[in-house]
Amino acid sequence: MDVVGAIEKRRAYRSLNPVEISQGPIVSLAKRASLATSCFNNQPWRFIFVVDPDKLHEIFLALSKNNDWFTNALMAVAIFSKKSFKCVMRDGREYFFFNIGIALELLILRVTGMSLVARTIAGESLLF
Repeated sequence: MDVVGAIEKRRAYRSLNPVEISQGPIVSLAKRASLATSCFNNQPWRFIFVVDPDKLHEIFLALSKNNDWFTNALMAVAIFSKKSFKCVMRDGREYFFFNIGIALELLILRVTGMSLVARTIAGESLLF
């Protein structure tokens, strides 16, 4: 699927079908997200891919009540950054949040291109 197709196909569905998540798709997602542009090419993001059912259940219990759809999620990806990853400009502008947004969108488009579903929660977590 090309980029335009992925952009047009992407939806935040609440009904998820079970699929098998193996190491291959996880590596593909991480690799594509790592290609995102970033300030000084510092890549100020870190991803944690969670596939363990017990850990996914713990995440579900921490979510607000309107996220019941997450009970069917087979993977969660936590994305984080911090100032010490050196994406603060000399004039004080902080780019690290902007940079993780770019990486997140590449990850979402790759998920869509793999015919999977991606949803965000609070703009800080990618779940599918």
